[in-house]
Amino acid sequence: MMKDDNIVEITDKDTKQTILEATLDLIRSDGFQCATMRNIAAKAETNLALVNYHFGSKEKLLADAVRILLSTFDNAFSALEDDTMLPRERLKQFFLRYIEELKRYPGLAKQMLDQRHHIMGSLDEYTRYCKMMRLEKILQAIQEITGEHNKNALMTMYLQLYGAVVFPVIMVSSLPENQTDMLPYFNLPSIGEQIDGLFERYFD
Repeated sequence: MMKDDNIVEITDKDTKQTILEATLDLIRSDGFQCATMRNIAAKAETNLALVNYHFGSKEKLLADAVRILLSTFDNAFSALEDDTMLPRERLKQFFLRYIEELKRYPGLAKQMLDQRHHIMGSLDEYTRYCKMMRLEKILQAIQEITGEHNKNALMTMYLQLYGAVVFPVIMVSSLPENQTDMLPYFNLPSIGEQIDGLFERYFD
């Protein structure tokens, strides 16, 4: 007796969602380093073959997980929508809140870079990523601060600012656990102080 195609499709969707939720649970509780395929399969109470069937690879699965994690950064993105703040303050608040969220998920910033070819692997994926990251709002704030209207110049400024703010977080969060004695060398000022100093040099 053949199975109904609709039932098979629903079952497949349920299994895929269960695997994705298990991946997110592992990342939230133990970090990316524990989100191995075996751990994910065990958490989802399924087998490795099904994980590979639905996602193709660990990289693709983690890329989907990263997108979902980023979509929950509403508090950070809401700063970009707050017109009661001056554009420079909006941008600062966005970075402050964004970094605080990244700190909740050790390794997320590095994982975003590692998975960028999956996150932005096509025009559709890139468009979705830009909307999710409120890219137009970020560029608008930079435009208001600088008076620059060239889209390429604005994008360049955004990438430079993002790298300057996020890179130190990646450096610290990617230190191996057995090298925590190196942390004094990364004794950076608070994120707020780093952003203030960066803005003073960059925008002036």
